[in-house]
Amino acid sequence: MDGNSSKAALDPIIAAMERRWHESGIPGIYVGGNGPVSRERARNIRALLYPKPTLPAGKIERTDIAGPNGPITVEIVRPREGTPTGTLVYFHGGGFMIGDIDSHQAHAIRFANTAKVVVVNVDYRLAPEHPFPQGVDDAIAATVWADKNRGRLGGEGKPLAVGGDSAGGNFAAVTAIVCRDQGIKLAAQVLLYAVTDMTREGNSDIRKALFGANFERDARSLKASPVLARLEGVAPAIVGVGVHDFLYKDNLAYAAALRAAKVPLTYREFATLNHGFFSYTAIAPSCEAASEQICRDLGELLGR
Repeated sequence: MDGNSSKAALDPIIAAMERRWHESGIPGIYVGGNGPVSRERARNIRALLYPKPTLPAGKIERTDIAGPNGPITVEIVRPREGTPTGTLVYFHGGGFMIGDIDSHQAHAIRFANTAKVVVVNVDYRLAPEHPFPQGVDDAIAATVWADKNRGRLGGEGKPLAVGGDSAGGNFAAVTAIVCRDQGIKLAAQVLLYAVTDMTREGNSDIRKALFGANFERDARSLKASPVLARLEGVAPAIVGVGVHDFLYKDNLAYAAALRAAKVPLTYREFATLNHGFFSYTAIAPSCEAASEQICRDLGELLGR
């Protein structure tokens, strides 16, 4: 789709979930900009409204790798069946403040099983305890590590990809640019409703937690706003976004920038979905279908 279609209604299951959230009286996740409070609030909301799906999984192991700010925990998720097509380094979403490899383990399992990749699910550092650019620096370091360890992951000589949702999509886009500049060959970047332009006002609680007093300076960094970067030569991209997403126009703009830079692009627009649909697969069949489509897109791209 090209982004010009008439707007369909939000999926009624998602609309009902949002009504329940409003009626629950639970504040917005990021209100107050307090990391521990926001994380506990997020866990409660997930348990109440959109629990993780139960998916059959292959072997899962956790290990620590070296990073610029200290050790980084990663979870390595293998396909349940079949020979891996390659490796995907995945960065979870959560407004740069919440989320972890547990909250997004099902994302990794789905990619592993459907795309037949070994997924490195990265537990990067979170704001406000670890402000910009510590989180994205962890993401870059994890990708460099995965590149050097393809043999123990998805296979020596097999393709390497990066991906993420929301804030994690921001990290994936930035990492793809850094890999281009460092000569690391990526086969794909999967950008699920990614944050691509931090210079816009956005959520003030997130902005304060991530940048503190340095917003005006740091938001214009290419490690924060990949839309400001030169994009020629970055890895082929898969962009997935719902029309009801508050980042919809940003994703349209980033897709246009990728096209202008002649980057191969698979663009998936979902007329009835909103932000976070990859997390709603246990309650909404439309979200599961969209998520499976993105995973198949990656599998097909890596298998070429």
